[in-house]
Amino acid sequence: MSSVERQIDVDLDADENAASAVVEERRELSISELFNANGELRLWQDSAGWSGYVREIVDDETRYYAVNTRFDEDEWISKIHCGERAVHDAIRSHIEDRHAGGVGNFVKRCSPP
Repeated sequence: MSSVERQIDVDLDADENAASAVVEERRELSISELFNANGELRLWQDSAGWSGYVREIVDDETRYYAVNTRFDEDEWISKIHCGERAVHDAIRSHIEDRHAGGVGNFVKRCSPP
């Protein structure tokens, strides 16, 4: 789900027969089911593999890992323990990236509309 708020300010110069406008837009995105049933948050994916984050519950503690994998491998290429803040920052960066999708696909509904 997303919503858009727009504010437009217009400055009219009748003597010069001109106008200028400033358009400010605020979008709110809602992302549900961020991690899939396997605890994966796939931010990038192409035919070779994917990268993103994995969430695991260990001894009643939630742990996050930045991961990268190939579909033809049985193990992670990399699996680095990180905090929740790293996941937050990655989602933010992913949404801010206007070129998202240029390499592979932006998955799990994280892409801005």
